[in-house]
Amino acid sequence: MTYNVLNYPGSTAAQRNPYFITIMNAVQPDIVVIGEMASSSAVSNFLNNVMKPVFSDYAMGTFIDGPDTDHGIIYRSSKFNFISTTPISTALRNIDQYKLNSISTLDTLLIYAVHLKASNDTTDRVKRSAEVDSLRKVTDKLHPGANFIVLGDFNIYKSTEVAYQKLLSSTKSGYFLDWLKDSLTTTWNNSANAKYHTQSPRLRSFDGGITGGLDDRFDMILMSQTVWDIGGIRFIPGSMVAYGNDGNHYNDSINSPPNTAVGQTIADAIHYASDHIPVFASFSFDTPLPVELVSFSGVRTSAGIKLLWKTATEINNYGFDIERSSNSSEWITVGFIEGHNNSNSPRYYEYIDKTKEAGKLYYRLKQIDNDGTTEYSNTIEIRESIPSGFNLDQNYPNPFNPETRISYTLPESGHVALRVFDMIGSEVATIQNGEKEAGRHEVDFIPKGLAAGNYIYRLSWNGFSLSGKMLYLP
Repeated sequence: MTYNVLNYPGSTAAQRNPYFITIMNAVQPDIVVIGEMASSSAVSNFLNNVMKPVFSDYAMGTFIDGPDTDHGIIYRSSKFNFISTTPISTALRNIDQYKLNSISTLDTLLIYAVHLKASNDTTDRVKRSAEVDSLRKVTDKLHPGANFIVLGDFNIYKSTEVAYQKLLSSTKSGYFLDWLKDSLTTTWNNSANAKYHTQSPRLRSFDGGITGGLDDRFDMILMSQTVWDIGGIRFIPGSMVAYGNDGNHYNDSINSPPNTAVGQTIADAIHYASDHIPVFASFSFDTPLPVELVSFSGVRTSAGIKLLWKTATEINNYGFDIERSSNSSEWITVGFIEGHNNSNSPRYYEYIDKTKEAGKLYYRLKQIDNDGTTEYSNTIEIRESIPSGFNLDQNYPNPFNPETRISYTLPESGHVALRVFDMIGSEVATIQNGEKEAGRHEVDFIPKGLAAGNYIYRLSWNGFSLSGKMLYLP
């Protein structure tokens, strides 16, 4: 769900929160991005006073305080892991990139939250266009298999506006698709598009915000080609809804009876809560293949490119061809790993490509059934050679008992995972898993419940990996 909640908390949060609760309890979104948030405490207020009364497992992602008001993200922690917030600077407000992954499938989703320049004179349209340029510079650099969407308050008035055209331009890979594009006339603020309008659900002025009734389609959810296509994270066709808009309230208040989309209680809540209405869409996290591939990743190591993947189930799985490309369009087969034929339990695979090829590389899996049927995985990107300043020291002391210290150095900030594996490759401990600043770091490792013997400790950071070997004495 995307929802511009109108300068929250302002001076009226206590009065508006019950209306927001009514809306959220009806929709129960797994992820909601809320716009016009004043601060981190504002998002916390919304989380604790609006969302948690609906589900106790709601949590908030990292808030970045930029110019003007900002976005917040709230998600079901039982369904998603929150990874990071990355701001994209523009001449006006920040565009926030949120990264989450599905707990059930491990698929990663990137969400870009926008609040583009308002109003409709030439200068405003030029500024919106420049903000979209900033966004496309980021999405055009994503790897071809990335799953991403953009949502928020776009303040776009018609399909011919340059900002909208740039969002949809497919000349580069980071483009977006609009499910409703073919259902709309060129100029959106007219009665022919009444059921898609999102501002304003009110005729009279109160608590700030815009009046005038529903006549503008400002709030949208657009998606990448990978999300549009079948497989992995997939948009469910027909699920895009401007919540509460029945198409019969053009230039009218949404709670003017009757409302055939929602009951009067919800229509009143939408009317009094904000000067926008929420938009939501449904997405499926699944894999329609006979082999259920739940993760595929790779890191550059001193031995070569290490590829790791996991299947949840396998039916007639002959095996996997491993394919590599330097441009994501021309592929060569570099190896083959035999499958497990039929399996109802998780299976783990590993392959090391000992290529010395420098620069950015792309990999994909070609899954082959016993009857010769094939399916391709998403493409993953491996960054260039291990950067200078990324180091992992030998643990000290080694051998050790009862504890040892592991030190490492990062050339820049990023997500760090420091894990311990036994000699057959099973993970036995996670020492660190989170964001770390650039510089030197030290952490103590105290084994719990581990047998004496040799272990591998592996440091992963921003797509790169380094490993060391340590001996735990009885």
